[in-house]
Amino acid sequence: MKKIILLSILFLFAGIPILANEVNEAQSDYQEQVESLDPSEITQMPAPVKTEKTLVVPPKWTDFCESGYENAVYKDSHDVFNIFSFVKSERVKKNYWAERRVSFENYLKTCNALDDEAKVTCYQELTKSEEQKNDLYKLKRKQLLYENNIELNRR
Repeated sequence: MKKIILLSILFLFAGIPILANEVNEAQSDYQEQVESLDPSEITQMPAPVKTEKTLVVPPKWTDFCESGYENAVYKDSHDVFNIFSFVKSERVKKNYWAERRVSFENYLKTCNALDDEAKVTCYQELTKSEEQKNDLYKLKRKQLLYENNIELNRR
C-alpha cells in the first residue's frame, strides 16, 4: 500500500512540470500569433462581446440548520414517553427546526422564480434572515439555560 502511495506521489510530481510546460507553450504560441499580426488587422478585428453571466448559487439549508436536524419532520402527536422532560424538549426542538426548514424552502422557491439579477438580492436577504433567526435562537437558548440554572440553584 505504501508503495502505491509513493508511486502515485512520484507520478504527480513528475506530471506537474510537464503540465506547466504545456501551458507555457500555449501562451508563447498565442503571443507569436499576436505579434505576427499587422496593426491595421488588429483594428479591423471586431471586439469580442463580453456576456458574463454571474453564477448564482442558492443558499443551502444545511448552512443554517443545527447539526442533526437537517431533515426534521414536524410531529404533532405526543409520545408515550412525553412525561420525561428531555423527550418533550427534543420533540419541541425537532418541530422548531422542521418549521424553519419549511419556511426556508418556501422562501427559496420564491427566490428561484425570479430572474438572475433579482435572485442574487433575494438569496442575500434569505441568508441575512436565516442568520438573524439563528442569532435569536442562540440567544433564547442561552436565556433559557440561564433561567433554568437559576431555578436549579434556588432549590
